[in-house]
Amino acid sequence: MKVLFLTIGDKTVASTRARVYGYLPFLKEKGIAYNVLSFTTHAKCRRILNLKKDSAWQYILETFYKIYIFMAVFILSKRYDIIFVQKVILPKIILKMLKALNKNIVFDFDDAIYLDRDIGYMLKDAASVIVSHKEFGQFACKHNRNVHYLISPVDVSNQVLPKRKSFATLGWVGSPETSKYLSIILPVLKDLKDKFKNLNIEFMGAERNQGLEALGVTIPEWSIEKQNKFLDEIDIGIMPLEQNEWSCKKAGYKLLLYMSRGIPCVASPVGINASLITDGTNGYLAETDKEWFDKLSRMIEDRSLRERMGQQGRQRVKEYYSYNVCGPRMTDILAGVAANKT
Repeated sequence: MKVLFLTIGDKTVASTRARVYGYLPFLKEKGIAYNVLSFTTHAKCRRILNLKKDSAWQYILETFYKIYIFMAVFILSKRYDIIFVQKVILPKIILKMLKALNKNIVFDFDDAIYLDRDIGYMLKDAASVIVSHKEFGQFACKHNRNVHYLISPVDVSNQVLPKRKSFATLGWVGSPETSKYLSIILPVLKDLKDKFKNLNIEFMGAERNQGLEALGVTIPEWSIEKQNKFLDEIDIGIMPLEQNEWSCKKAGYKLLLYMSRGIPCVASPVGINASLITDGTNGYLAETDKEWFDKLSRMIEDRSLRERMGQQGRQRVKEYYSYNVCGPRMTDILAGVAANKT
């Protein structure tokens, strides 16, 4: 079996990293050949990550690049059993042309992109649809009968976890765009800093602003190479979210990332977060400022509690949300689509 991936971005894009690149070693082990084409240049991915707009010439270059990618997909499409489209919303005419060359199109998405974009035609013309959230699946089923649910998994294989420190470092990892949610708990962070004078807070990839800088928050720049080292240095992971339609449909990847490294979490009880965390067992759910303050304080003060919750979270990830679990399911889905090739 041969699969051609058309991805929304490169490895710097979290959804592409989790839903395509993370599977590649598993596919290779199973003898499945593949090729990956990014719909977006690396430079554009970096600009999106850093909330920077395109200049006129950058927009023109990106347009020519997309034309080149479309041509490459057309040329390669008949050489592959499956065209796997990861979150790229193709123009209708391009999709029709591609389907005429290879009807075995898999469409994968992990955000509520249908809230502000028309993707009904993408779902209808796909041979199979893969989603990261059960609510996405309910929407997709209105347009396609062959819908599969696969959460964005994380890697837990061959990891040697570091020995955690006696005094906790509070951490968060994300992007400038998603760091807006940190404003929800700024008052709590201030109170925690007042209570725990030596509390270290590090938010990798966050947008720099006066609120965080006033609290003395360390904000290292995000990169793939630095992410795992950063996660090994924090002792508590947080994921605050607003209660809105978009947030309710997030797939909880940040929590899975923390738990895969044995890091206990405190998160807003929004969307899938309430399913990933069993309050008091593998982490805490916190809604009010008081709950955030009390539960973070409890974790900061109790190293054994952090270790116990971290172990519970990692075990949960191993059993349900790792590539070792999701990989065979992905292979089965792809094999089912490839079997229909004519």
